[in-house]
Amino acid sequence: MSGSAAEAFGGRAGGALVVGGSGAIGGAVAERLAEMGADITLTYSGSAERAHALADRLGGRGRVARAARMDMGDADQVRAVVEDAVDKHGGLHTVVLAASPTNHQVHVSRLDPARYAEQLAVDSGGTFRVVSAVLPTLRERRGSVVVVSTVANRRFVLRDVLSSGPKAANEALVRAVAAEEGRFGVRANAVGVGILDEGMTQVLVDSGDIRPGDLEHALTRIPLRSYGKARDIAAAVAFLASDDARYVTGQWIDVDGGYGL
Repeated sequence: MSGSAAEAFGGRAGGALVVGGSGAIGGAVAERLAEMGADITLTYSGSAERAHALADRLGGRGRVARAARMDMGDADQVRAVVEDAVDKHGGLHTVVLAASPTNHQVHVSRLDPARYAEQLAVDSGGTFRVVSAVLPTLRERRGSVVVVSTVANRRFVLRDVLSSGPKAANEALVRAVAAEEGRFGVRANAVGVGILDEGMTQVLVDSGDIRPGDLEHALTRIPLRSYGKARDIAAAVAFLASDDARYVTGQWIDVDGGYGL
């Protein structure tokens, strides 16, 4: 799926905003959208070096690519970053939310309510702040939003409620946007992430939250008997963002090797 933005995005003017573009999935998404001809603003929270390096790399391929710091908990900063992206790109036809705070693994019985509330505020609340800020430009461009979620909302993963809880709320928001904004030509969809061998999985392995034995057991529950890659998620996001999916809204695609079956 390469070529001009006119072909890939139905001739819509503007660019793409990738929230969490410094992460493994967000970075792969930014690469894929740029290959399709989109100019990109990618955001980061703490990984400035990775974000700017990716923007420089995409810029070297002839795309307009920018990196911007965004704290999803700061409504004013979210709106400022969105407004700047709209100004620089002449609008936004695609918004991808691929950012997620580290979701340490813990049983519900041992989870402090304040910790859960904090995760909801950052992950789900942050997603809402971004969606709220981008809706005006998406209406103008008849654009789309894609939210990166988790397969754990189809097949629950033990100790994963800090991830699956907020993302269940995000998926409800996707359905709300699809139902209410479709009359303006706005589409909203989600991609459920299965078990990858990079990105957040590696962070949790390094922290000891996930043990090697956990991954080996999980592999036996994946029909394709392999872990996914960030590029697998990016491929699904790219399809949903493209004009090939112009009649698809309010849906989610689980990219999980069959784990959710």
